[in-house]
Amino acid sequence: MIQNFFLRRFHYNQQARRFFMTIVALGFVIDGVYAVLLNLYLLRLGYDARFIGQVNSFGLLTFAIVSLPAGMLGSRWASNQMLRIGLGSTLLGTVLLPLAEYTPPGWQETWFIVTYALILTGFSLFFVNSAPFLMTVVERDKHTNAFALQTALLSLAAFAGSLFGGTLPRLIANFNDFNLDDPAPYRYTMMVAAVVVLIAFFIALTMVKQPDTESAEVPIPVNERGSRQWVGGFTKAMIMIIAMMSLVRFLQVAGLATTSVYFNVFLDTHYQLSPDTIGAIASFGRLVAVPATLLAPRLIKRVSTGRAAMWASLGTALCLLPIALASNWWLTAAGYVSALSMSNLRFTAFIVYIMELIPKRHQAVMVGAGETAAGFSFALMALGGGYLATLAGFRELFLLGAVLSGLGTLVFWLHLRGVNLRNTAQLESVS
Repeated sequence: MIQNFFLRRFHYNQQARRFFMTIVALGFVIDGVYAVLLNLYLLRLGYDARFIGQVNSFGLLTFAIVSLPAGMLGSRWASNQMLRIGLGSTLLGTVLLPLAEYTPPGWQETWFIVTYALILTGFSLFFVNSAPFLMTVVERDKHTNAFALQTALLSLAAFAGSLFGGTLPRLIANFNDFNLDDPAPYRYTMMVAAVVVLIAFFIALTMVKQPDTESAEVPIPVNERGSRQWVGGFTKAMIMIIAMMSLVRFLQVAGLATTSVYFNVFLDTHYQLSPDTIGAIASFGRLVAVPATLLAPRLIKRVSTGRAAMWASLGTALCLLPIALASNWWLTAAGYVSALSMSNLRFTAFIVYIMELIPKRHQAVMVGAGETAAGFSFALMALGGGYLATLAGFRELFLLGAVLSGLGTLVFWLHLRGVNLRNTAQLESVS
């Protein structure tokens, strides 16, 4: 029955399958191995939370700055070319970052900052253009399922990468003269991760953008007077929608930003958990998120994409609270696992919702603007979070993230309410 379910819902052409393979590789490395090991590696080298925050915030700020130009370039160039350039940049960064210990004295800190920024530059170029590429190689009636599968594969790959990143350093230490307080096991594990990105890069070289067979465009929003006022190819109403959705995205991801950057540091320093336990928690969270994500198409059919995104956003904010308020590590871990599941469900519904709001030729710009907002949110929480965690504590940082995520849910609810009121008014005027 499970096999029939996947054959019926997730049977795609060769180009889509190649795209999904590259997504798996990036999820394995960035959301898996690096999410678990980068901060622990920096801790083993003697760096504190402030420098960890600087490395993460600069990388995320770079992601934010690159995202909007990445969308604009994707609108002009072939999206498959942008995917290749992005993977090439990520490959270069993953090869160079573990070599920081071999740099001349005084170069190490700058090396970490620049190479991690290079990794996230490539991820930005790839991620922003992935949705438009996927929409061209997948039939229109499979778009929701395709985005759900993409998010589920990212979680599944991150599960495998987290497990890999949590266990391989211990295996390396057991077979050598290292211990888990040495940086070497973490460095060698990240070197192995670079090989995975190399494989993904070669797969991307075979990806070809399919000709668009859908002639119908998404309806162009107009202002209340019905006139279309173009500004660089966009109506004012479209610009307002992009700005509104970018604000929602900025607030929604704030809570996830705090846990993505500092959750493993919190478990390591506050609860003194071992790296393999931290990796197991992170990997379990990613694994549990897979079935939750695959439920997105069914939920969307029941309540619409907008409402599904709103309820999942609220659920994410509520699940972040135990991370800040719990007094033992397993309750903290339960909140983290639940928040990951809800955030994946929210992202799937939200990306489908925003892609349906705007004409196809501008979809990459919509995604780029949203990822710019998300990147700035991550960067702000990473940089400010390092100082806040040092001055007040990690619990206060996680609580702030939960509150901001809740605020994003409120803004999105107000947007949906306004849309419903306008639709009702239009129906009444027609009748």
